[in-house]
Amino acid sequence: MKRLAIFAVILALLGGFGTWWFSPLQVVKRRTAALLATLTLERGSGKVGRHAGTYSLDGLLAEHVELNSPTIQEANGNFERAELESAYSWLCDQAKETRFKLEKIHTITLDDTKATVKLTLNGLVELPVYRPADGRYDVTIEWLKGKDGWQLSRATWDQAR
Repeated sequence: MKRLAIFAVILALLGGFGTWWFSPLQVVKRRTAALLATLTLERGSGKVGRHAGTYSLDGLLAEHVELNSPTIQEANGNFERAELESAYSWLCDQAKETRFKLEKIHTITLDDTKATVKLTLNGLVELPVYRPADGRYDVTIEWLKGKDGWQLSRATWDQAR
């Protein structure tokens, strides 16, 4: 009888954990963390390791992504996934370091097909001759749920106030 009760408790705990882990809220949080980790390129890391992030990035991006930034004019517009992968590849080759450290998630709003994450991060993009990004940023990330799961469809960022 005790074994049956222990087994039932373990199954209930595993079921609860699975429900929590695969809930849309947790999936969107993990996708957001994965995006920031993929965009982070450590100083002194090898180009092959950096370029491996392209495979992670591919799974995170929708077919078309809108980017808005008043601080980096080149990063504004609507881009196809292939264009962003090419830009990421260029960044892997050129950047001394990039860093995107999540400070705080302010809100996550979800419906069946769209999630919006508002967060603050500390970002750095250091190129050989200048730093197009360095400091705290308020970021809004929009994810769309499609056949391949949650994919980035829009990102907006500005200097934090």
